[in-house]
Amino acid sequence: MIQNLPVLPLGIAYFENLREKQAVYVDKTKYITDLETAGQFVFCARPRRFGKSLTVTTLDAFFSGRKDLFRGLAAEKDMCSPNFVACPVVRLDMSAVAGSDSAEILQNRIMRRLGIIAKRHQVPLRGVNSADAFSCLIQDVHEASGQKAVLLLDEYDAPVINIIGRNKRARDKNLLVDTRIVMQDFYTQIKVEEEHIKFAFITGVTKFSKTGVFSRLNNLRDISLFPHFSTFMGYTHEEVKTNFASFLTSTALELKMSEEGLLNKLKEYYDGFSFDGENEVYNPFSVISFFAEKKFGHFWMESGSNTFVRKFLRDNQLAVDQFQGKEINYSQARAPGEIGATSPEGFLYQSGYLTLRSKNDGAYFLDYPNREVREAISALFMENLTSEWEDIGKSGRELGARLASGDITGMVTAIIQLFAAIHYRDRLDANRVPLVRILKKILRKIPGADRLEPSDEGKAAALAEKLQKEKGEKYYRSLLQSFLWMAGAKATPEKPENRGRLDFEVVCGSVTYVMELKIAKNAKGAARAARAGMDQIHRRGYGDASETPVLVSLAIGKEERNIVGGLSKRNGRETALRVEAGTCVSPPPSPGDCSG
Repeated sequence: MIQNLPVLPLGIAYFENLREKQAVYVDKTKYITDLETAGQFVFCARPRRFGKSLTVTTLDAFFSGRKDLFRGLAAEKDMCSPNFVACPVVRLDMSAVAGSDSAEILQNRIMRRLGIIAKRHQVPLRGVNSADAFSCLIQDVHEASGQKAVLLLDEYDAPVINIIGRNKRARDKNLLVDTRIVMQDFYTQIKVEEEHIKFAFITGVTKFSKTGVFSRLNNLRDISLFPHFSTFMGYTHEEVKTNFASFLTSTALELKMSEEGLLNKLKEYYDGFSFDGENEVYNPFSVISFFAEKKFGHFWMESGSNTFVRKFLRDNQLAVDQFQGKEINYSQARAPGEIGATSPEGFLYQSGYLTLRSKNDGAYFLDYPNREVREAISALFMENLTSEWEDIGKSGRELGARLASGDITGMVTAIIQLFAAIHYRDRLDANRVPLVRILKKILRKIPGADRLEPSDEGKAAALAEKLQKEKGEKYYRSLLQSFLWMAGAKATPEKPENRGRLDFEVVCGSVTYVMELKIAKNAKGAARAARAGMDQIHRRGYGDASETPVLVSLAIGKEERNIVGGLSKRNGRETALRVEAGTCVSPPPSPGDCSG
């Protein structure tokens, strides 16, 4: 085991602290001069936990002239240039003022932050409100130092996002309007005081829009999608290999894996975020957390509010596959709208749960970045569908184990258990379906509604269930995709082949499954539906690209709302999959490996 490993920068957001502790630092300082040349006022949006605060504090140290902190880094030569002149820096972290319960409290909190900055620069704080004080501060700092100020704004959207993330009470809606007004007036001063500002860098989670808090600030250069800055935040694959080499060696030894195998698995879990559709980066927080704990987990997902995301998925009735592969153009990717008012895919994209992939025609499509996000989103989706989370979590783990071992009957049994748990909740919660609630409101307005029999509500619930059933194959494909992702499998839905789209290709180590789903009226039609699916696999050559695929055709009964039978084929041998008392019976298991 390697001893005396470097300090991991876990939880360190300040560049000065990181350098003084001699913690691992992936050098991004080569971008500083490029940022200056990109424009006087630069904006860059990135998801949470992507190093925005570290970037802002790095810029603070650079423009303040802290040469001691940049020894050995790319920016050292720029600071040693005779043309380099230190500047006064006005740095504001707007997350420090978020959570205010009124516009007045927000104003006061901003004024306190400005007061701290004014004291540091030895100028008085003057102004009747936060916007006025901000304007005066920029002027006074310039005049007192003789140098134009560098303005750094971190988490510019935090005050607004904090309110959006709450439960939507009436007072929160009013507070959101008031907060936007305060922030809009505040940020307008950046344009007003342009002559006193040398350079401004603004960052946050959401992309600004013409109707948002930057509506009057039309001189920002948005570099969020610029290819040159696509790896500005986040770690590239090479940066992980180089900067965490000692950790890769020690962790591989501890986990009894090869370094190459560990790196491949690390890439599968945490790489894949793309901000231009081409270049991909790892989430820094997940990488650092992994090396700290030496186990694979949902570090990035768990560092935020899962309750808010789960509620968002539920309230918008979203399925995990709904936006995967959805095409968007450059304008939509660049300005999807404010996070509280944008479309569901816009929310998931800006929050980092969906990322960009490039198409040949210059457009983009949305995709989940990596295994961590796929698994965690699927788990949140499943939690919305069942109150029996411990049971469904156990079934998910069982599904993963059966997939890994090549146990087809065990795999199908686990899927049956997952479907059963979800559909039980559907029946319990039928009255919570939006359509049912609407029908109830209509019924209550009918004269004599107080004399309605309970059967009227029962009819509404039955209608809701009928609509749920009629979602058909697509509905069940969406659920199965969630199961497979939650189980840790690499499942590719609707994979394009030469003669059509395969429902699922599922890869687990050395085992590749080719899956088709077919809908039958009930269990009596299981054999016919399963045969149709298997014939389709053969007719269209699905799985021909794989060396030894396991072919699986599953039949789902609309009446039973679950798997009622199927067929499997492995090594040329076809076997019927029978369902008896909620259990699949038929072929014997075959060993496989899902360690990769």
